[in-house]
Amino acid sequence: MERLLAALRGAHDLGEMVRFAGVGLVTTLLDITLFSALSAADVPPAPANIASYSCGIALSYALNRRWTFGKDASLSQALKFVLATASGLVLSTLLLIALTKAMPPVAAKIVTLPVVFLWNYHSTRQWVFRGSKL
Repeated sequence: MERLLAALRGAHDLGEMVRFAGVGLVTTLLDITLFSALSAADVPPAPANIASYSCGIALSYALNRRWTFGKDASLSQALKFVLATASGLVLSTLLLIALTKAMPPVAAKIVTLPVVFLWNYHSTRQWVFRGSKL
C-alpha cells in the first residue's frame, strides 16, 4: 500500500512538473525573444537579461498559481513568488555574465535555462506554492 501511495505521489509531482515546464516554455520563449531583440539592439547581456526575465515573471505567476499549483492568490504568496523568481533572476544573470566570456549572449542564455528551471521549480514548489491542490 505504501508503494502505491508513493507511486501516486510521484505521478502527481510528475504532472505538476510537466505543467510547470509548459508554463516555463511559454515564459522562456518570451524571455529569449526579448533577450534576443535587446541583444540585437546592443544592450549589454546583464541588463538585457534583467529586462527580458522580468517580463516573464507576472505571466509565470498567474499561470503557475492557477494551472500548475492550483492555488488562490494572496499577497504573501505573491511576495514569495517575487522573491523566489528574483533569486532565479540573480542566478540566471550571474551564469550569463560568466558564460558570455566564452560564447555569444543568446547561446549563453540558452545554456542557463535548465539550471534556472530546476532552481525555480524547487523554490516555487517548496516555498511559494507548498501544499498544492492539484
